Amino acid sequence: MLAWSDVERILRGGRFYWISTTDEDGRPHLVQQWGAWVDDHLYFEGSERTHWAQNLARDARVAFGTQTGTRAMFGQGTVDVVRGVAPDIAKRIASQYATKYGRTFDYRPKAAQYEKGHVFRATPSKIIAFDVKHFTASGTRFTF
Repeated sequence: MLAWSDVERILRGGRFYWISTTDEDGRPHLVQQWGAWVDDHLYFEGSERTHWAQNLARDARVAFGTQTGTRAMFGQGTVDVVRGVAPDIAKRIASQYATKYGRTFDYRPKAAQYEKGHVFRATPSKIIAFDVKHFTASGTRFTF
């Protein structure tokens, strides 16, 4: 089994997050996003005009996942749009983005971008995590 602190390391350390929304006709829609895990929420960016964002505006339910090394997680929950992110949260989002994406992708947002703009915030209701090296012994479920 994995401890919650292990799962938080996976969530903070993940560079690419898979986000699954539901189309109007019930089909799944999967996209890859950059993101930041702050205070038990996954924050990610994007235009509200994108297909996935419009799906979330209609149906806030989401599935998401990421991986670091041999450890992976997937979760379910809901997403809301946060406008005018609190300064302390905005700084932590910007810091994670700069650490994860600054060197490779030359992307280093400033906290003001989130304070003045918006982000999407996923709130998990369930997370399942495991280490593929110890798959049968490491699977752990967390419900919120």
